[in-house]
Amino acid sequence: MQPWLKNARQEFWLIMAPAIIPVITIIIFKDFFTTTQVTTFWWILLVMAIDVGHVYSTLFRLYWDNSTVQKYKTVLFIIPVLGFILGFSLHLYDSQLFWRVLAYIAIYHFIRQQYGFMKIYSRKEIKNKYIKIIDALAIYSATLYPIIYWHLHLSSSLSWFVKGDILTLNFPFGNNPFFIIYCIIALVYIIKESWTGIQNKTFNLPKNLVILGTYLSWYVGIIMFQGDLIFTLLNVVAHGIPYMGLIWIHGEKKNSTSFSFSPKGALIFMSAVLFLAYVEEGLWDIFVWKDHPEIFPFLISVNPIQNPILLSLVVSALVLPQLTHYVLDGFIWRFSKDEEARI
Repeated sequence: MQPWLKNARQEFWLIMAPAIIPVITIIIFKDFFTTTQVTTFWWILLVMAIDVGHVYSTLFRLYWDNSTVQKYKTVLFIIPVLGFILGFSLHLYDSQLFWRVLAYIAIYHFIRQQYGFMKIYSRKEIKNKYIKIIDALAIYSATLYPIIYWHLHLSSSLSWFVKGDILTLNFPFGNNPFFIIYCIIALVYIIKESWTGIQNKTFNLPKNLVILGTYLSWYVGIIMFQGDLIFTLLNVVAHGIPYMGLIWIHGEKKNSTSFSFSPKGALIFMSAVLFLAYVEEGLWDIFVWKDHPEIFPFLISVNPIQNPILLSLVVSALVLPQLTHYVLDGFIWRFSKDEEARI
């Protein structure tokens, strides 16, 4: 029996496929993706709808769940308050350092999500400590080696939020030892899975799809191709859609009358996250970036904020949903250890 949470088809398309199918698509149509920039269409779909949208799906998991709010209201209040204070202080001190710190928090969040999915789908396995270590090494090497490669090779050509937010190490040949370790860990994992599969006459399909998708999306998106569109596509789709999918799967299981996870609920869910994403990005564009007047034709004559204190206040407020999402995700699924939850 496979350790699906509920519905194999639903989970494959929501959690596994977003990391695998885009990779296949990019390889087949590589001439298009390597020569295409992040146009307005791609920005709306990838950045606003999926990346920013998935941040607001956290509301459905925590802030719009009455039982969770009542149980953890102190934590759910303190984290945004502290996030705003720290964000404002750091941005006022050094805006570049602010974006760099946020970029590394985001990277940590993205890596830990893949580890979390691996743990979810290996929860029913009978494992000793060595098997657990190999599984952890596999998921961490799948994500950390591309990040190391990025630092050594691509810091001037790729960015997470703003140009220069990732440190430049200027050591392009230094990744060779890391690549060897990366290959060894992948080989050890394959041998381990083969051995345990033969011994137990089982093969954990969802867990291995998660690990395969992680290896593929991170390697192809950062190392094999260096285009901004390819990186954004693989990074955002492989992270944002599975996150929203897990929110939905969890919500379907909860015996709660506060929100209906039905076809009508799906429309409300998507409409809400898209609306909030549009509002946030509109405020960014009006007061800070001025990048997409064709999408946000409001207050075009308003100049970007120049006053350092006011700018730090606005930036720390606009980044707060994202920062809160990153921090809460560190223990968001620990909240689900209740009678009503599947995970």
